[in-house]
Amino acid sequence: MPQQTTFHFLLETSRHFTRTLLRGVVRWSNLYGPVTLVASPGHVEQQFILSSAKQLAKQKVGIIARLSTPGVVEARRKYGIPVVTIEPSLEKDAVIKRKLEISEILSNSPQIARMGAEHFVASGFRRFAYCGLPLRHWSDVREREFHHAITSRGYECHIYPFPDRLRLMSRAEEHPFLAAWLASLPKPIAVMTCNDDRGAQIIETCNFEGYQVPEQIAVLGVDDDDLICELTHPSLSSIRLDLENAGFRAAELLFALISRKVSGYHCISLEPTRIVPRASSVVTEHEDIMIRSAIRFIRNNYQSPIGAAEVARELDVSRRTLERRFASILGRSILERIHSFRLEQARDLLIETDDSVEQIAESAGFANLKQMLRVFKKFVNMTPSQFREKHGKVKE
Repeated sequence: MPQQTTFHFLLETSRHFTRTLLRGVVRWSNLYGPVTLVASPGHVEQQFILSSAKQLAKQKVGIIARLSTPGVVEARRKYGIPVVTIEPSLEKDAVIKRKLEISEILSNSPQIARMGAEHFVASGFRRFAYCGLPLRHWSDVREREFHHAITSRGYECHIYPFPDRLRLMSRAEEHPFLAAWLASLPKPIAVMTCNDDRGAQIIETCNFEGYQVPEQIAVLGVDDDDLICELTHPSLSSIRLDLENAGFRAAELLFALISRKVSGYHCISLEPTRIVPRASSVVTEHEDIMIRSAIRFIRNNYQSPIGAAEVARELDVSRRTLERRFASILGRSILERIHSFRLEQARDLLIETDDSVEQIAESAGFANLKQMLRVFKKFVNMTPSQFREKHGKVKE
């Protein structure tokens, strides 16, 4: 009887990020198994499994874990067990992974940061800030790329100066530092955070200190952990990541490594799919009354055949005047703002429905499929079909 392939998933399943990765692993297993999947999130279970690495090495087995999980590096270095890890905290971890040919899931932090910047700029903000975490390489990359995306547009970007780079503080310990930083910021301002936990912490501090969210301080997180996002008050806007498909691809890669169909270091890129707007970043009252009125009209009518002329007519101003105001304040044209609403709707439909791209083009408000293709190519750098293939769910 052929030996059964086993995946050991050694990540905590209490959090949205790793739980959704596991869902992708399960989906791959259901489609292409049989594979025995052992999910052992507890520290004791991890130590038990990894203490048996010598025995596991004799089997068709692979591990999905953090690099810091006890025994993972030894299991790879000493016994050659295939390993796929999630994003490292420290930059030096990357050296270890490549040296030992430990593959990984790595988030596309530059694209995440650019998406966050685009969301805020398109919403009409002109003041920006970033709040990350210490000793987290992925947070540092998002900080750098968000800062670049904002300053390259001619705006200033404020960075939260973490008070002690050598350790993480409890929320209670850090509260006075966060409160002082928020007090120092010009307002209104849009704050991108490195993840949803950090975003919820910013909103919590704003509520305690009496700042209105989003009118004074708008907040955007990353991961779209719906429980965290909906528990905050107001609810937290977030950048959704393609976690389930990343888990699916991790399982596919791990099986190929176990079967010796591939070898060496491999990187699975975890891509952002879209912004999930909630109350923390949706400002209905822009400080410029003309922009405010225009965006409200566009939001309510983008699925209809409107363009710059219709928006100007609604506001009873000349198209030239309105175009100049959009360019000077938002740094984009009226049509680009209309297309951004349509693009978000099209992305949702491509991921969540089986509708044809022609149907989606019509539902999202594009004049025709050709126009949607052109907008996708410009802003997403791929066709709608490629986007669906990359981010849509594999049909069972």
